Amino acid sequence: MTGVPLRRRDAFGVLGAAVLAGGAVYLGVADSSAAKPRSIAPDAYSPGADTPDAYTPGATYAPDGTAGKTAAVPRADVRLLGGPFQGNQQRDLAYLLFLDPDRMLRSFRVNYGLPAGAAPIGGWESPSSMIRGHVTGHLLSALAWAYAGTGTTASDQERRALKAKGDYFVAQLASLQARAPRVGYSDGYLSAFPEQYFTWLEEGKLNLVWSPYYMIHKYLAGLIDQYQLAGNAQALDVASRLADWVDRRTRNLSYQHMQAILQTEFGGLPEALANLYAITGDPATLNTAERFYHARFLDPLAANTDNLNGWQCNVSTPKVIASLRLAEETGNEKYWNAAVNFWRIATTHHSYAIGGQGNHEHWGPPDAVASALSNYNCEGCVSYNMLKLTRLLHFHEPGNAAYMDYYERTLVNHLLGTQDPGSPHGFVAYYTGLSAGAHKQDPANYFPGASENVFATDYDTFTCDTATGLETPTRFTDTIYTRDPDGALRVNLFIPSRVRAGGLTFRLDTSIPDGPATTLAVEAGTGSMTLRVRVPGWATDVAAKLNGRPLSPPSLPAVIEVTRVWRPGDELLISLGMQLAQWQAPDNPRVAALTYGPVVLAALTGDAARMPVIDVSSVRQVSASPLAFEARGSFGTPGDARLVPLMPVCDVVHQRYTTYSQVE
Repeated sequence: MTGVPLRRRDAFGVLGAAVLAGGAVYLGVADSSAAKPRSIAPDAYSPGADTPDAYTPGATYAPDGTAGKTAAVPRADVRLLGGPFQGNQQRDLAYLLFLDPDRMLRSFRVNYGLPAGAAPIGGWESPSSMIRGHVTGHLLSALAWAYAGTGTTASDQERRALKAKGDYFVAQLASLQARAPRVGYSDGYLSAFPEQYFTWLEEGKLNLVWSPYYMIHKYLAGLIDQYQLAGNAQALDVASRLADWVDRRTRNLSYQHMQAILQTEFGGLPEALANLYAITGDPATLNTAERFYHARFLDPLAANTDNLNGWQCNVSTPKVIASLRLAEETGNEKYWNAAVNFWRIATTHHSYAIGGQGNHEHWGPPDAVASALSNYNCEGCVSYNMLKLTRLLHFHEPGNAAYMDYYERTLVNHLLGTQDPGSPHGFVAYYTGLSAGAHKQDPANYFPGASENVFATDYDTFTCDTATGLETPTRFTDTIYTRDPDGALRVNLFIPSRVRAGGLTFRLDTSIPDGPATTLAVEAGTGSMTLRVRVPGWATDVAAKLNGRPLSPPSLPAVIEVTRVWRPGDELLISLGMQLAQWQAPDNPRVAALTYGPVVLAALTGDAARMPVIDVSSVRQVSASPLAFEARGSFGTPGDARLVPLMPVCDVVHQRYTTYSQVE
């Protein structure tokens, strides 16, 4: 019997009122294949004994790819300093430390025939959900990233707590994995739902499953992060056994059968497998990763064909990241072309002003923006994955200004703004709507009747965006600075922070977007280094002074480059001009988003359901900090013209707004 695949909202609808119901024990179909031993390459990274006081133990981080081995700045060497990014990160850390690991592990334990031991959780993590357990994978990653990239000293109490929590999760998952044969599962199987799901997937009974391999991806990714960023050696063993299970489960399937399976969401599983291969050197893992190349979606992109119309954005974008990582590990040019062409097509022809993608989670025809505005634009998960892809591409072409211009636009206007700053646990919105009357909240299509004043809750509204929202703030530091092939330190983003590089410690302070000034000062160390500071595409002019002496301005777009022996007290002062501009919709030039420097402005429209007409000539700045403007707007009814407040869309919380307006 062949079923019809379920989309996300359909699957959630099937769950209905059972979302918070109790779970039962399911026994899957065992794979009779014998597990093979896992061999580790002699030169593979090995952290030795777990060391709770250690900073990042890995010299390189596999998910950074081949170019990232030298381009990425270690997480331990960058710290946030004040401002909205640090505030966002601190709320996220509070949530990471708050979440009860036993509640998060409940469905896993039930699935392996053990007492539940804790209260159930809700949303997509409910005991009856077909994708229960996926948030735990993200949580493993978030804990590892937070451990590696926050705190001030190796013995920082918060970092110790993050490390201990990650270790507990890994130990519990390892014990459940070891129990798999005892309850009828194949050796190495690890999940919060029965192995039977994969049998149904292979049999084409797609009405019974949602995206089982997507869960495997998240577990593998989290375990790799726990190993490489938190130094947990046990995590590598669990990941290797799980990868072996994927290999045995799929190795005897025909190409046609495997491609049929790949029509069902599988996340970035081949990316995780490629990353594991980079650590272990086991060719079987790379072979397994290539088995998950989805030809129907990726082959047209490799041929430079825009085939995005109709595809679900967040189902598809992880496939592209995986294609890039496979290109790096195999040298296959087709994989590389698919990734590079996708990035150009998606950002040029399928991107909104804030960098987000999709309407109702799907791409539409190329250049459809004004015709595709709703309160269901721009799912957070998609931008999370787009930034991962952009970062990897930047490593290969650090001089390509388009990558960091897009990265900044999406980070500042979309992902920073998905969090509710009034929530002590940093709850995140699922969508960032762009239409008239948009509002950030629980996704109403998944949680009917949800209050528009609530982004999420502690335990009852888990979704994939809750999951990526756990990770995103822990990653805020990862691309502020990178290293160029010649060893120069590149400053990509204007976020208050401190970086250690080449024996030097720089402090970055900035008033952007409230003001034009950014200062880079040497706090400690003496040494020769080339510093390259990005001049963004939005800058209308640029000026720089080194220790009070003006530098020759670069041509735009460009970088400010200084090579010298740096000493404590040296100070590079940069001023980047900002002005009001329009980001026009390609399908209707009279519809546009207003921008100021790096930020996209939202018009606070109240309950107005119609897109306002904004008189651009009337726009005036009313405050620098917080940044605020106002403009004359009309709403289509005679006499209904008034001053409309404008503010950065990332700062909008519990207010109705529109990001696109008619302009005159």
